Amino acid sequence: MYEKEYILIKKELTDALLVANAYIDEVESYTAITAPESTLGTILSEQTKSDIKLKQFYKKKRKLMFFLDKLPDVSSFLCVNCKQIIELDRLLLMPKASFCTKCASES
Repeated sequence: MYEKEYILIKKELTDALLVANAYIDEVESYTAITAPESTLGTILSEQTKSDIKLKQFYKKKRKLMFFLDKLPDVSSFLCVNCKQIIELDRLLLMPKASFCTKCASES
């Protein structure tokens, strides 16, 4: 029924997942491993911007994988008002969003 939407959503999700995986692989290749005897205070104080961004990408990756598992139910990715595909950025911020940005701003 929603074959066209299914293909578009799957492509967008897999493309975003590829970007996230590439970033994670790149950062992990040069990130130092913290010694096990380090205290929590030391670990937290030594976090770099790349460590924080890496955590954000891990979170994004988990959300993308959740959406891919949920994908067979295409209707959960469609706006309940206009039936257009809800933007991926909106879903990443609000995974249970049921309106696209346009319809949400109108209501």
